[in-house]
Amino acid sequence: MIVSERQQAAAQVIVDMIDSEEGSSSSKSLVERLEESPKKIFDVITATSKNYLTHMIGVVKSYLPQFNLAPIAKGIAPDCSDEKFQDYCKESEVITEEILKNLAE
Repeated sequence: MIVSERQQAAAQVIVDMIDSEEGSSSSKSLVERLEESPKKIFDVITATSKNYLTHMIGVVKSYLPQFNLAPIAKGIAPDCSDEKFQDYCKESEVITEEILKNLAE
């Protein structure tokens, strides 16, 4: 397969964006680095999600220190329907936007 200079340049930009450790992959080819990129992207998303969730749960505890957070780790309450959960998520969007604005400040 022939790869154009534009494709190679675009791939290089992507790899450089997600290759957080400078020089760590310098001995690897562009293709090898591209093959590693999905895992690296997943790792970044996971770390970012963890940071946001930790912040959000900390905010909840700051207002309700007595609140038992342990059940939340189990996921959605067994008696909550999918429809009701979607309603809760929709209701939470406005609050989520406010939390994200506060994080950015």
